[in-house]
Amino acid sequence: MAALACELAARLGLSKIDIEAIEEAALLHDIGLHAMAPSYYSSGDPLSFEERIDLWRHPVIGEQQMAKHGCSRHAQLLVRWHHEWWNGTGYPDMLAYEDIPIGARIIRAVDLHGALTSDRPYRNRLSEEAALTELAESAGVECDPYIVEVLLALLSEKAETAAESRQEPIPYPGQLETEPSSSTIENGTQPKEESEGGAATEPSGLDAHWTAEEVGSRAGVADSYLPEPPARAPAEAPSIIATFAPAPPSDRVKSRQWLDWKSGRYSRKSLLGFEASVLRQIEFKSVAIPFCGRARLEWYLSAWGKQILSNDNRAWAAALSRAVIGAGEPLGEEVVSRLLEDAYVPAARLGNPGLRRWFGEADAWFLDNLRRNIDAISDEEQRAEALAIGLLTGDYALSFDERTAELKRPLNSVFRAFANRSYVMLRGRARGRINTYNLPALDFIRRARSDLLYLDVPVAQVEIAGSEARSEWRDCWVTRGETIEAQENPQSKKAYLESIDQLLRSASHIKTWALAIQETGLTSARDLSDLIKEHRQAHTTYSKDLTEVAGGFRNYIVVATAG
Repeated sequence: MAALACELAARLGLSKIDIEAIEEAALLHDIGLHAMAPSYYSSGDPLSFEERIDLWRHPVIGEQQMAKHGCSRHAQLLVRWHHEWWNGTGYPDMLAYEDIPIGARIIRAVDLHGALTSDRPYRNRLSEEAALTELAESAGVECDPYIVEVLLALLSEKAETAAESRQEPIPYPGQLETEPSSSTIENGTQPKEESEGGAATEPSGLDAHWTAEEVGSRAGVADSYLPEPPARAPAEAPSIIATFAPAPPSDRVKSRQWLDWKSGRYSRKSLLGFEASVLRQIEFKSVAIPFCGRARLEWYLSAWGKQILSNDNRAWAAALSRAVIGAGEPLGEEVVSRLLEDAYVPAARLGNPGLRRWFGEADAWFLDNLRRNIDAISDEEQRAEALAIGLLTGDYALSFDERTAELKRPLNSVFRAFANRSYVMLRGRARGRINTYNLPALDFIRRARSDLLYLDVPVAQVEIAGSEARSEWRDCWVTRGETIEAQENPQSKKAYLESIDQLLRSASHIKTWALAIQETGLTSARDLSDLIKEHRQAHTTYSKDLTEVAGGFRNYIVVATAG
């Protein structure tokens, strides 16, 4: 797997240093799973809800284990994100699209191919032909279509070379030892530098079972104080020395042909695992969330039985929130068939001609007809879930260009596939009371009555990529082309801080604030911290550093309580 990942990275034109980090992460990508050593992993039975949530911790524990072994910070983050899916439904942080670093996208595709061609407790390995078919179908869902395209070409060339030689490729008998990094990491074994409000490292991982006492609820507690792995964990960590076939000579890499992969100019890498871990340490029964986005955090809070007031001024985000936290029974074949009826049949004119700004003719007609059919559903929960699946389907369509068009599947089959597994995790689970809103943030905060305000502080950033860059088409589709009132877009530091000050003033009646901050250049965390102190004293600050990867920033969550 490491050899193939390095070869793929070289073909994409990555630098030697970045390839070394990918190699390091590929060799140790499941070190967290080794540390956990869960008994259910070797079982062939389907995972329970609790087991699946527990399994989602292993990339975060892997990041921590990499830190303990002195691995580079870049490699640590790639291990954390090697199970993130292109469409944002992976774990532990539910990153999406270009928000996922290119190295993690490479490891995800190579890991998938390795899993398909290996035996598992729940199935036998697939034939190479079947595995390649599955890999191709993962494009736009689990994997970056461009990475899949390059990997398929690479595997094809390797198969042709093997066939010509009439024998298996002979591995190069070499060893590579990864030198540990001497750099200090933000969430490893060393405490962070304390700020005026007090600083704390990221609490351990995405774990719905660990209590605040187990992960350390005081400021300044480092991850080195986390509970030891279960006794059945292996006595020794996997070696970081391995023998494998190296990347081919430079004259065979052909990297100039494969330089069209996308890297976000700005990727708001909100970390679900980080956010959930911090909130797990705060005492509250109800929470108000003015900007819910893709409603990822609500999913966890709902599973924990919290009362949630979820809001977003964007129509698509509000619709998605209703679907995520109100998931009931699956749509069912009859409902799905009605939704897809005549979806590709053109009418006299498009009901929402604005869709042509983003989609080709066939896709625009499909999405327009699908939206019309969704409006015909009388059940509110089913209508919300259909909208959410439609958003996933439209995002899927936008994941392909001329280079990767051959990998794209018909949207009706993609919609049907998403409908079969969408939001299944919360079905049948005990949930807290949830209310969803589509209001301006100021109005929502003034009306909210809750113990906690979780405010993902808006950033003053115009050029964006990743998931947020798709907001415009989503609103156009959900509102059927209706004009949406434009939001203020501050262009100066003073104007930006004034807009945040208004939000904080409107929240004076809420006892506890948890404010997620990301530095993007116009203002610093210090500027925002000083602004918070004008309203109340911040007593704890958690931080997570993502600056080792392109598009990554330093993230903070500041906790402040009135009185």
